[in-house]
Amino acid sequence: MAVLALVGCTTVSVDPSPSAAPSVSTAATASVAPSATPTLTATPTPPPAAATTYTVVGGDTLYSLARRFGTTVQQLQAWNAERYPALARDAGVLEVGWVLVVAGEPGVTPAPTASPTVAPTPPPTGTGCTAGNRVAAGSAQTLAIIPNAGPGVALTFDMGGRMDPAVDIMSFLVANRVCATIFATGVMSETPQGEQVLAIIRDHPELFEIANHTMYHCDLV
Repeated sequence: MAVLALVGCTTVSVDPSPSAAPSVSTAATASVAPSATPTLTATPTPPPAAATTYTVVGGDTLYSLARRFGTTVQQLQAWNAERYPALARDAGVLEVGWVLVVAGEPGVTPAPTASPTVAPTPPPTGTGCTAGNRVAAGSAQTLAIIPNAGPGVALTFDMGGRMDPAVDIMSFLVANRVCATIFATGVMSETPQGEQVLAIIRDHPELFEIANHTMYHCDLV
């Protein structure tokens, strides 16, 4: 039965059916501290009594050796930690000449490394090789006088094209005691006329200098 009580201007309603008390969860939430990330280090255990050893050469890494000998970097570090402590701390520390234990049993043969196939380079054709991009040439100029240039002239010859007049030109220079610099290409110096020119240069070091004009008359920028 509902009971209504009037007290002043306040109305109080009482529900005869007892309501269930609200359920309050008091379970405490456990706080779990994050665990530190484990650091993988090689355990400095001694290598096995009978093992395969390998002498480090240029280009080797601990990772490549692990692949070649079918093991892991960590195992290589563990086997060699006692002899090379720095290797146990850092897998990138590897020096040429170190003798490493690479297998737990003797006579293990490493997997062969693939040799890159190098295609032969064909000799250049046409006018020769090029390098870089040449800028556009400026306008032509005719110079009658060069201030402060002096009376000397540097005479040069490029030995990179026709060779049939080469010996005659050299003989003329020798006969008239004219100094010159000869820029020879490698391919022209290997021709019969080129060999004669080089012989004349050797015989007259007081007149001639020889300079490098590349192997194939490259257009160098």
